[in-house]
Amino acid sequence: MSNLRAAIEQFKRLAEEARTSGQMKPVNGEQPKSLNFEYYGIGKRYQGVTLGALEFEGAEYAPVVAFAENIKQRLENGLGLILKGPVGTGKTCAAIAIMRVAIDNKYSAFFISMMSLLDKLMTLRDKEEAYEFEQRLRTTKLLVLDDLGGEYRSKNDFTGSKLMSIIGERYERQLSTIITTNLTIEQLKAEYDERMIDRLRSTNQLVTLGGESLRRAEWREI
Repeated sequence: MSNLRAAIEQFKRLAEEARTSGQMKPVNGEQPKSLNFEYYGIGKRYQGVTLGALEFEGAEYAPVVAFAENIKQRLENGLGLILKGPVGTGKTCAAIAIMRVAIDNKYSAFFISMMSLLDKLMTLRDKEEAYEFEQRLRTTKLLVLDDLGGEYRSKNDFTGSKLMSIIGERYERQLSTIITTNLTIEQLKAEYDERMIDRLRSTNQLVTLGGESLRRAEWREI
C-alpha cells in the first residue's frame, strides 16, 4: 500500500472512531441530515463530496490529505492551500472535502466561486445584505474561493481591489483561505495585486494537481 493510500485509510479509520464516539459527524459519503448545504455555499453537484468518498490517485494529493488530517492545527494557525492545475483535476472536490472536515469539526466555513463572488459584489443593492455578505467573507474561519481567475477581471478594477481587501483582512485576522485556480503562478502575478499574492505566499501551500509536482521555486520567483 502506498504512503498516500495508507494515509487516506488511516484518516478514514480515525474519522470513524471520532464519529462513533460522538466527536465528529460522518465523512464517508452519507450526508448528515442537519447539514444546510446552501448555507455553506455547497451546490447540489458537490453535496456528496467528502474526503472518504474521493479516490485520490498520485502523490500530488498528499498535501490535501495532510491538511484534512491536521485540520485543527492548520485552521488555528490561519494556514491554507492554493490548488492549481488544469480543468478536471479534482481541485474543487479536494477543497470541498477539506471544508467538510472543517465543518465536521465545528468550524465556520463558506464556499463561493469567483464568478458568484463577482456577481454578488456587483448586484447586491441592499446595504445591510451586502455588508453581511462581505463580513462573512472576511470573518469565516475557512473560506474557499473556487476558480480564481474565472471572473476575468484585471487587478486594477473594483473586484480586484475588493478581493485584495478581503484577503488582506483575512491575513490580519489569521484566517484560512483555500483557493482553486486554473492559472499558472505567472498568470496569477499578472492578474492580481502582488501584495495579495505575497500574503497568500506566506500562509498558503501551493499544490499542483494533475500536472507537475509542487515546485517551491515557483513561489520564490514571486
